[in-house]
Amino acid sequence: MIDVEHATVRFRTPTGWADAVRDASFQVADGEAFGLVGESGSGKTTILRALTGLVPLAEGRMRIGTHERSERDAQGTAHPPGHDVRMVFQDPYGSLHPRFTVDQTLREPLSIAGIQNGDARIADALREVGLGPAFRFRYPHQLSGGQRQRVAIARALIVEPRVLLLDEPTSALDVSVQAEILNLLRKLHRERGLTMVLVSHNLAVTGFLCQRVAVMRNGEIVEQLDIDAVRAQRVSHDYTRSLLLATGGYRRAAAQAIGVDVDAGIA
Repeated sequence: MIDVEHATVRFRTPTGWADAVRDASFQVADGEAFGLVGESGSGKTTILRALTGLVPLAEGRMRIGTHERSERDAQGTAHPPGHDVRMVFQDPYGSLHPRFTVDQTLREPLSIAGIQNGDARIADALREVGLGPAFRFRYPHQLSGGQRQRVAIARALIVEPRVLLLDEPTSALDVSVQAEILNLLRKLHRERGLTMVLVSHNLAVTGFLCQRVAVMRNGEIVEQLDIDAVRAQRVSHDYTRSLLLATGGYRRAAAQAIGVDVDAGIA
């Protein structure tokens, strides 16, 4: 479903050009959940933005389904991959229009896609993410952080994409709410057969949702491995080992207390 080959994303800085992503390559199968893990500034989110067409490629190519992007695309012009791909952003407080009700937020992508029967779609989308009809005409300031992120997920899924890109969707939320959102995403992945790419700095979060993971550092993918290897700590790169140590605060008892299925994550 997703094929990234030798992708480089380059930005102009006051002192010249800087590569945010360098020579990144990975593949994601149809229906697979794939993780991109690394510290802040490692290039994870930039890869997601390049996949959606929000930033141009300097080198290499990216393909999602039948849609392909490459360095041959005109600089500065984005060619979004249509309604098959949707993205959930990190900050639920900044990704929703403050003057749009939930109804308006969910109705807008339907209008852009030319999809009819909006009322039924909106009701179904809210139900799917665990929000009742009472939330439909509320504004973002009337919602908690977890409720806002549920609305953002509903907005992404309402046009029925095949690929869902998740940019640290739980990092701005309280720990107990993080578990609720992770459980929701896992349920949606199973029920819809979605292809997912999850960006996170936390291997435990990635291990809960993903089958495979790519570890990024300074714009480069330094290692790719499956989650079983991560759980067994069969890693080859020192940076991956340091991430595992940083995830040492993830404790089985604490995870069970907030409702996370620890056997699916890294415990």
